[in-house]
Amino acid sequence: MKKIKDRFSLGLISGLGGNLAKIAVEQVFKRTGVSKSNGYTTAAGIFLKKSDIATSYGRAVGIIADNMIAAGLGVTCTYWLTLMGKDKHLIKGAGLGAVEWGALYGVLSRLGATTIYPVKPKDAIATFISHLAFGMTKIAIAVHLGDSRLFKPKNLTLEIDEPQSLFPKAKYL
Repeated sequence: MKKIKDRFSLGLISGLGGNLAKIAVEQVFKRTGVSKSNGYTTAAGIFLKKSDIATSYGRAVGIIADNMIAAGLGVTCTYWLTLMGKDKHLIKGAGLGAVEWGALYGVLSRLGATTIYPVKPKDAIATFISHLAFGMTKIAIAVHLGDSRLFKPKNLTLEIDEPQSLFPKAKYL
């Protein structure tokens, strides 16, 4: 299979693929009665008043916004993989999904970025789990579809050629 060599295109594809996994988890929680929360209502709340979110245009805005955010986070994911390498990628993806959940659903929501705040504890846990699925899926897609040359860290920790000492030896002794 031909691998994708462009980080931006790879990120868009992996972010949208990860969003499908997030939506699937949200649907499972909705159908089992665990949670009513979903990404597109939260995303619609960035642009719309709470009363407009449930309209057909409001849902359309939410779906567009949710997918645009997911695509953008997919692009950042490919750059994180370049920085960190692709080893243990599922753990890295889960961590990235958790951080994104905390930043977007926690901090930014608290600052007023969306009208869908606060949420019930069960909804918060459900969206956390859906974001773990999002992170793990998007990173797995990026690793499997991306050219391996995209994910080579540049001498960050393991490949130090000449370690430095805090107390260098004098050269003239």
